[in-house]
Amino acid sequence: MRRRAAGRGFTLIELMIALTISSLLVAMILQIFTRLSGGYRSQQSIAELQRRLSAGQSMIQRDVRQAGFQLIDGFKVAGATATRQPVEILDNSSSFGPDELHVFYADASAQARVLTFPVAGAPLLTFTVDDPDRFGNDELVVLTNRTIDVGLTPPASHNRACVVQITSIAGTVFTARVNGAWGTATNAQCDEVRAAHGGTPNTMAYRFVAHGYRIDPTRRELGILQLSLSGGLLDDWQDLGVGFTDLQLASRWYEGEDTSTRRTSDTADLDTDPQRDWYSGPDQTTLSAPLTTFTTQRPLPMELRVTLVVRTRNRLDAVASAATPVLTDASRPSNNDLGNRTAVTLAGVADASRPAELRGDALFRYATVGSDLRNLAVGR
Repeated sequence: MRRRAAGRGFTLIELMIALTISSLLVAMILQIFTRLSGGYRSQQSIAELQRRLSAGQSMIQRDVRQAGFQLIDGFKVAGATATRQPVEILDNSSSFGPDELHVFYADASAQARVLTFPVAGAPLLTFTVDDPDRFGNDELVVLTNRTIDVGLTPPASHNRACVVQITSIAGTVFTARVNGAWGTATNAQCDEVRAAHGGTPNTMAYRFVAHGYRIDPTRRELGILQLSLSGGLLDDWQDLGVGFTDLQLASRWYEGEDTSTRRTSDTADLDTDPQRDWYSGPDQTTLSAPLTTFTTQRPLPMELRVTLVVRTRNRLDAVASAATPVLTDASRPSNNDLGNRTAVTLAGVADASRPAELRGDALFRYATVGSDLRNLAVGR
């Protein structure tokens, strides 16, 4: 009788069964890991989407809240006879949907009182201030004062402002540019400011802030949010971020003193107040256009709402959006507080049939932020 061998190994069949079970377990673990990793990447992409959206909105809103500071009645730039308004809205200016926003204001962190000017009509080559410390060479400066204007109907206090560029500073003497985009031989844009400069100096100089925002119309597939440091006055757009597919603007205007545009009925608007009206279409462009004739009886912007839309750039495990956000009110597309962009259907639509910025599977997120234009229609 043979004795059983101690420590007998596994049979081939047992090894095959063990390997099969191990392979199944490894496959299950890999599948779970893959799903968890995909979900994590999706959540990371969505979080990054929200961060981009929040950063874009925060940057624009900082400017909107300051719009018109010390420029309530607008300003003039070199070579222009019209008065630019502190908020300019170009509705669908780039022809594929997004609006464009220009915002202007005085920066009180750099200010000085203007002591002496050349007389109005003479070349504005230099002027003196009481405190030049916070200004630098090549900076844009807005010169502004406020007086009672008997030529207005009715006579009223009128803010006058003009923009010059400082080429050099010697002590308290500023030298103004007299060529290029921001200067002319006489800097006649400042004639009204100099004419209103009293015996007791009443003119202030501030650093001038001009910011423009748009989505690049030439690279639609990337969805690039851009910033202009001239407020769109020059072609100086620079890229801020990608994946922005829409910028929609809606604004509320006080029209109580403007009998030429005031509505006798308010059926197209969100509310029943004919003196304060919401606009979300091309009327915004007309209302915020440069003023060829200044009058106190004109519409004044009270509130601005900005909506940004962003999309993911990479395909995610999450279900793609079936359509872009609805950024309008179909019953009043030109008179709501959101915009005038209808939703674009994406589900079941081939890429070739979509706008360039909407191709590929993606998730969309949007945010609307409203701000009172506290420096403009104050107390309206």
